[in-house]
Amino acid sequence: MAHSTEMTPFPPLGRELKVLMVWPRVPNSFWGHQHTSQLIPERAPIPPLGLITVAALCPKDWTIRLIDQNFQEVRDDDIRAADLVMVSGMRVQVEALREILLQARALGKRTIVGGPYASSEPEVLLPLADHIVVGEPDAEMAGIAYDLETGWARRLYVIQEKPDVTSTPVPRFDLLTMDSYTCMAVQFSRGCPFQCEFCDIITIYGRRPRTKRSSQMLAEFDALFRLGWRKPVFIVDDNFIGNHKLALELATDMQEWSRAHHDPFVFFTEASLDLAQRPALIEAMVRANFFAVFVGIESPSRESLQETKKYQNLRSDPLQSLRFLQENGLWVMGGFIIGFDSDSEDIFERQRDFIEHAAIPWAMLGFLEAVPNTPLYDRMLKEGRLIQDHWRSNFDPPNFRTLLPRAVLVGGVRDTLQSLYSPSAFYDRALRSLAYWKPRECQKPPAAPMRSLLTMTFRCLWYQGITSNYRKAWWKFVFQVVRRWALVPMKLWWGCALLTSGHHFTKYASEVVEHLDAELRTGEAESPRARVAVA
Repeated sequence: MAHSTEMTPFPPLGRELKVLMVWPRVPNSFWGHQHTSQLIPERAPIPPLGLITVAALCPKDWTIRLIDQNFQEVRDDDIRAADLVMVSGMRVQVEALREILLQARALGKRTIVGGPYASSEPEVLLPLADHIVVGEPDAEMAGIAYDLETGWARRLYVIQEKPDVTSTPVPRFDLLTMDSYTCMAVQFSRGCPFQCEFCDIITIYGRRPRTKRSSQMLAEFDALFRLGWRKPVFIVDDNFIGNHKLALELATDMQEWSRAHHDPFVFFTEASLDLAQRPALIEAMVRANFFAVFVGIESPSRESLQETKKYQNLRSDPLQSLRFLQENGLWVMGGFIIGFDSDSEDIFERQRDFIEHAAIPWAMLGFLEAVPNTPLYDRMLKEGRLIQDHWRSNFDPPNFRTLLPRAVLVGGVRDTLQSLYSPSAFYDRALRSLAYWKPRECQKPPAAPMRSLLTMTFRCLWYQGITSNYRKAWWKFVFQVVRRWALVPMKLWWGCALLTSGHHFTKYASEVVEHLDAELRTGEAESPRARVAVA
């Protein structure tokens, strides 16, 4: 049940509300792919699945409009036309979220906020928003809607129970400007069975994975198919295989759906490294047209993995596990963290060597953060090492006093990023990743409209092949991909994606290096409030 003791002084909004949903702007990051938008027709990588899921939970007589601030402007007239402004967001979006709430307040409009950031730090948003929802609203949304309509709405709703997602409806995909997105998002499960010290997933969503039924997922695929979607689909679960038995059941059912619809989508997801120990599940995923997986690798240091309680990565040799995934049809992306107490000054070289040997082009390398409501946050608070700052970016150096000196940490990450994301290093690693990756005949690339292909080709030729400062590495990659895999549709398709992604990763990494350089030059790297933009 949702509970609170504070009633709001607001009048009832009545029925047939006009609701403006806003997805705040995501700042530049590795996974934002902002620089790639110069080359491709799409304008954002992924839509706000949380908001369109909440939209499906709202009363049918509410009129809902969605604005994605990543490519649309929120004008004053948009807010004036609404009875209620509904906002969600992650911690990385906090500045844009704050701006939207202040804009709505200046125009005298009611606001309600939910999502991961509101659930983690509601006290930060309470002065800015009229209503805050902490937790998952699936089972409580009807009651919250009634309160808003009738004047009983509370300032703060705290939902402690984890809802049964088998009752969650198909998201309102129809609210999206679908042509603007590179990938679509769906969710199979919430929660993760593991206990990584730095992760807030287990505190927000719990350690018992809750899954939808296969029939629900197939209904979502049906909805996307009817709307004309034919591009990649991201299953956004923080750990798709949290319940590996039900994941296998879903993947098996997806095989039949994909074949019956002539493989309209390619799928990718996030999973723990122990996926490599489940060959039957990998086989089922590949047959369902999964082509890639993001894995939280974190560190090559066994001591750091032990420290952070990431025991699932200690069960086997991580490099062998990654190679097993690649050789069995799944291209690998990886997450890496620096700043553990167990990290010594050789961690930078060890991370770089591991990423290169694993052949992971898209390597998310960042500083460790003590996120609120995590065991790491509680430990840093107890040890007196926490640096309190509500408005920090997720891309700053650690918000706690690290055992490695701050200047060593910042300088080491700077050098590591500079090495990994030089154009030649990136494209060499991308080429090796394609060589290690062994897609099966059953895996089919998405069909792209000829007009989009021609537009992207001409843009890439101009911005990358002619005017860029990395054109030599770019052309070398082009010739190698065409020479080796022109007749392998999956590798040719993904090789083109890697080709364009280099425009973003190399540019953004160089921007990050400049920021870190500035930190070191000015001495701010030793300040608890130092600002850095690393993703």
